[in-house]
Amino acid sequence: MDAAPLIGRAEAVTAVRTAVTRAAEGSGGVLLVLGEAGVGKSRLLAEAVGLARGDRVDVLCGRATESGGAYRPLTEALLRGGADDLDPGTVPRSFRAALGRLLPGWATGGGDGSEPSVDPVLVLGEAVVRLLDALVGGPCLLVLEDLHWADADTLALLEYLAGRLRDRPVLVAASARDDEPGSAAVDRLATGPGVRTLTLSRLGPAELTTLAGVRAAGRLGEDQLAALVARADGLPLLVEELVDEVVRTAPAATSTPVPRTMTALVRRRFAVLDPVAQTCLRAAAVAGTDPDWALLPPVVGQPEDVVLAAARAAADAHLLREATGQLCWRHALMREAVVAGLLPPERAALARRVADALLARGRDEDAARAAELLAAGDERDRAATLFLALARRDRTTGALRRAEQLLDRAAGTGAVPAAVAIERVTVLTATGRVGDALDAGVAALPSATGELHAELCLRLGRTAVTARQWRDAEAYVERAGRPDDPRSLLLAADAAFGAGDVERADGLATAAVTRAERSGEPAPLCEALDIAGRVARLRSPAAARAAFARAAQVAAEHRLVPQEVAALIGLGTVELLERETSEALPRARELAAAAGLLGQAGAADVVLFDGVLVQQGPRAVEAPARVLHDRAVRLHMPEVQAGSAFFVALARAASGDPTGTEEALGRLLVSGAWPDVGPLAAAVRALPLLLAHDLAGANTVLDAGLSGLVQHRVAAPLHQFGLWALLRTAVDDRGAAAREVLSGLPAVLRPANRGALHYADAIAAGRGGRPDAAAAHFARGEADLARIPWLHRLFRLLVLEAAVADGWGDPVPLLRRDLGEHERAGDAPLARTCRDLLRRAGAPTRRRGTTPVPGGLRAAGVTSREMDVLTLVVTGLTNAEIAARLFLSPRTVETHVAGLLAKLGAADRGQLRSRVAALTR
Repeated sequence: MDAAPLIGRAEAVTAVRTAVTRAAEGSGGVLLVLGEAGVGKSRLLAEAVGLARGDRVDVLCGRATESGGAYRPLTEALLRGGADDLDPGTVPRSFRAALGRLLPGWATGGGDGSEPSVDPVLVLGEAVVRLLDALVGGPCLLVLEDLHWADADTLALLEYLAGRLRDRPVLVAASARDDEPGSAAVDRLATGPGVRTLTLSRLGPAELTTLAGVRAAGRLGEDQLAALVARADGLPLLVEELVDEVVRTAPAATSTPVPRTMTALVRRRFAVLDPVAQTCLRAAAVAGTDPDWALLPPVVGQPEDVVLAAARAAADAHLLREATGQLCWRHALMREAVVAGLLPPERAALARRVADALLARGRDEDAARAAELLAAGDERDRAATLFLALARRDRTTGALRRAEQLLDRAAGTGAVPAAVAIERVTVLTATGRVGDALDAGVAALPSATGELHAELCLRLGRTAVTARQWRDAEAYVERAGRPDDPRSLLLAADAAFGAGDVERADGLATAAVTRAERSGEPAPLCEALDIAGRVARLRSPAAARAAFARAAQVAAEHRLVPQEVAALIGLGTVELLERETSEALPRARELAAAAGLLGQAGAADVVLFDGVLVQQGPRAVEAPARVLHDRAVRLHMPEVQAGSAFFVALARAASGDPTGTEEALGRLLVSGAWPDVGPLAAAVRALPLLLAHDLAGANTVLDAGLSGLVQHRVAAPLHQFGLWALLRTAVDDRGAAAREVLSGLPAVLRPANRGALHYADAIAAGRGGRPDAAAAHFARGEADLARIPWLHRLFRLLVLEAAVADGWGDPVPLLRRDLGEHERAGDAPLARTCRDLLRRAGAPTRRRGTTPVPGGLRAAGVTSREMDVLTLVVTGLTNAEIAARLFLSPRTVETHVAGLLAKLGAADRGQLRSRVAALTR
């Protein structure tokens, strides 16, 4: 069919032209064209293609089909654009594994890159952005047609791209019918943020008359055109087909009435075919949207040459047309009209025969269509079994939304309900909807029997562990009644560990390792060793190291990449626990990134941030933490988002930026990753008080946040545990009790916390008149903290203050050395405290400005001495408090504050703080 002119679509063409132009200029997005069948959506997209090519914009095209599989239109577009021939090295390696779901040649064979708590669609969406950068390297139009047949994962990916492409030169122009049942996913896409929607309506009589006249090219009279326009009822496709029909058949059909509908038109053309050709075309219509002529001979019981003769006859009758080297329907409406002409028993019988022919070919890509046809042919058990198998396959490859759709289709057959529920629990858990997963599984339990009942209970146990519902998890394991299943011990051990029952978890984990070894299955063995390592980490770092190292070795041997990454992360935490540095964590991060496991790579980064912080200070982690946080937000990785937000908050707190601190804490809360963020928020809010040497205030805040957490033995060994005991001892607030609690916690295995405990013991001994014991405890603390310079200097200030006050040790040389380190590191608050202590010790330093002046403030004329004052103003101290802290007169401080207000254009201290925050970001 020749391309018709675009008549009556001036506004739509203008919108398309604007979208293409904006994309060429760097502002892309998603343009969705909606309308009923035959209204002109494909023609408008063809106009977009012409405009793009006229502007030298690269064009990639794909189309969704019935039962086409996950990401079918996108895969077609990328393959036709040459993506499979692209060097994978042109795409960041963290996204290559995800692209293996679209491009067969990119599959790594080492895992599909999907992981719990990370939406694979979002990872794939980001990977597609990077792929288009490499493939096109400039403006691009990506045309995706017939999205009403697309799977839910494709539509979700487009939702992501709608926002992601706003500042990139890529326009996705897509079409979908809005008269199809079950178009909720398309509706959601149409109303999503960043999606521009064009809805095409039928043409008016004048516009349709013009279109008919152009199509007829003078071969029909006005009366004939008027009659055709009246029958077309505003539908451009129908008026074109009617014009073609009258022109084509005019010599032989002067007395034949013109059809009034598309269905009548198809019936008229269909009637000219012989019975064998009609049978072939009916089978082709039932088979799917794209006729597969090689499939039809066994379906209709005719040799191939007869089937091909039937195809030629259908083309001559204007039911089929050639497009891109394929013989296809002139329009989907024509195929639908042929199917509608079948009686239900005829349709069912043909559906069964086509399904059998598809399955006999043994092609994976035929399975989804075969399942649909079996369901249409009332072969419920076979259809449900096939839908289930397809759902499992899609789950393992990360197409979770399509897996849900397939499970809905399986459930719709009414067959194998327990098996459907089992898979649904797993899929919903993988999508992060653990509540829905538990509800679905519990609802199916009464109808499940035998092995299916046991399997459903074990799946529910796994989901309960994910939801941190430890008691429920153990109850499901018990209800499963399968003590010999390796998973029973694994789940029970995980639940006991999560609940804090370390002794029971230890026994269960040991038994789980033994049973997994006997089973010979590597995946359960890796999981058992992981649990054993986590339990051992609370008591014996050496045993934990051995368990994690063995898990990593087993996983590597069997190419279980996610398990290997998890084992390396576990091994890295043990290394940090032993010596505050890790070789395994960077390896875990690199391996995870190469496999596309961005959640695990981010988790490794978060743990590494803590190592950087204790060595170099909070400000050293801010830039990488912000980059990671932005990625975590974009890809919906809540655990990584929370961890990175925590370190950004610490960095802002250390920089004296209360507004930025609270903003970062807000992002930590919004992530929803952890049910109780109180201890982390307390750690952040205590830091600026500690740096300002408000020890009483810091102790109050930190104690309120950590007093509950210290009761949980399985809590991560944050260095704030040591600080908690040290502060309580320094301010003489139940210090002995805090030291006793810390000494019994697994967290004390970490050098940072153990050193802090020794420091606290030194303070207590010095205060009790035992200077030799104080010096001995101090020396042990020095040894433990030697590897972590920043935290070492921070903690040492507290114990050196006690040494000055209580007269033990030789604090002055250490204070002088630390003063130089504080100044070199730009830690102005710590330098001020250090200078204060030297004065109290009778060894004052010269009174001069020591605080480095950031570039923005230096440009405003702020001096180093004024920066000393400004830093304390920002923390909220009064002039009198600042004068005491800096050993200045109150009048001198007033002079400095007045000068700062003038230089920074602030009316009061509140505005002054805001200006500082803005100029030091």
